[in-house]
Amino acid sequence: MDASERIPRKICVVGSANVDLTFRTHRLPLPGETLAGSSLHQGMGGKGANQAVAAARLGARVTFVARVGNDAFGSEALASYAAEGIDTSFIHKDNERPTGTAAILVDDKAENSIIVVAGANEGLTPDDIKAATSSIESAALVLCQLETPLGTAIEAFRIARASGTLTVLTPAPVSLVTDELLALCDVCIPNKTEIAALTGCLIENYDDAKNAANLLRQKGVKRVVLTMGGEGALVVDDEGATHIPRMKVDAVDTTGAGDAFTAALAVSLANGLDIRQSARQASIVAAISVTRIGTQSSYPTGKEVQAWRR
Repeated sequence: MDASERIPRKICVVGSANVDLTFRTHRLPLPGETLAGSSLHQGMGGKGANQAVAAARLGARVTFVARVGNDAFGSEALASYAAEGIDTSFIHKDNERPTGTAAILVDDKAENSIIVVAGANEGLTPDDIKAATSSIESAALVLCQLETPLGTAIEAFRIARASGTLTVLTPAPVSLVTDELLALCDVCIPNKTEIAALTGCLIENYDDAKNAANLLRQKGVKRVVLTMGGEGALVVDDEGATHIPRMKVDAVDTTGAGDAFTAALAVSLANGLDIRQSARQASIVAAISVTRIGTQSSYPTGKEVQAWRR
């Protein structure tokens, strides 16, 4: 039995929980333009929730720390997470804010544009994180994004660092990232736009990507996994740089593929694979996800990934 087949260790995800409204249209509208859509899909979203669900589908034991509104969408979200086997003990209902909502436009080329209203996600506080201290301390890793207040991610990473729990960051929205947060980050998973904002380096080729990753590591990040869309991913750590080619598939919807990649990488790391093996596994999971419509509904199970590999 290899590391990917062992009983998974626990993962704690701290982040956003949304309801997603996905509109399909033949192309994305121009400013001021109205287009007829071909379909509407309602599902659960938010980077935190996406990563929690994707990790749970892959067999991880997931605890999700988040906030939802005290509304119908919030109740639906809690029921959805529980159905995935996610521990919802630290998901709080916010009486002042609605559940976060995202409007997603997807065109026939699988490109998307997204508008997000944070809602209850803005209410996730460091005190909420402190209440989940035991869960963070007992986890193999804690996974954060920044669709909730920056202070919550910093608090989660401080607790994790003190207890020896691995810290993994999706630096989005990138405008919220601080040097304090990066110094607490064991694994950072930016895309090309995000790493350019963090380092000031425009990514036009492999050398640019490698240089930017090393500049990010100088800020305290131990390992960088740079996702580059159709160009695959680049892993940079003390052992050097390794390019991970993308899996070639016919994409129909790329929404949430980055979260699928991050969750799969986190699950693999938690189960004992090294960073390069984990990135290869993550590439497979992300590739499967873009062949399906929707966000969380597109995420594969561990059995589906094994079948795809065979």
